[in-house]
Amino acid sequence: PIGNPGSEGPHWLIKQGAILVTEPEEILENLQFGLHWLPDAPENSFYSPDQQDVALPFPELLANVGDEVTPVDVVAERAGQPVPEVVTQLLELELAGWIAAVPGGYVRLRRACHVRRTNVFV
Repeated sequence: PIGNPGSEGPHWLIKQGAILVTEPEEILENLQFGLHWLPDAPENSFYSPDQQDVALPFPELLANVGDEVTPVDVVAERAGQPVPEVVTQLLELELAGWIAAVPGGYVRLRRACHVRRTNVFV
């Protein structure tokens, strides 16, 4: 109910673009629109530490997540994108090891040049 102190949190989440779900499957349905898979790497290839031509996924988001904790709404505002779309892309970046979710937002991770992850969201 409006005015109930216990409703302030849910009302704020809805204003931020939260999607209401009642079943776990609905979460996957709402995330699937923006997920992209990396192509499988050929089995006969190997990663060279001096290989630097790996494209950054979602560069407009990565440019707005640094060493300081950055809240989701700030990343969305700076990138000029809606919060639900940004949340999906941030999840993909987190699963790929580019950023980490921390209390209050996200921080950029410095990936070791010798680490190459395949078959992850990007």
